[in-house]
Amino acid sequence: MQYCQLVDILTQPDWVIAIARTELGYRCWVFTPDFTVLDDGEVHPTREAAAQSARGLIIDSREY
Repeated sequence: MQYCQLVDILTQPDWVIAIARTELGYRCWVFTPDFTVLDDGEVHPTREAAAQSARGLIIDSREY
């Protein structure tokens, strides 16, 4: 089982971003207003990079 520790929860109106640290780096998940969970499937070197990727997921999701 892979190690995973929640390190940040960020919010934007109606959206929640969760950042977790794993053995390999940082992962991100985005919770949409309808409680769908999105993730980019990537491992990022920093939590800031993971947060930026999550913000990109929000921007992309709002366009549709």
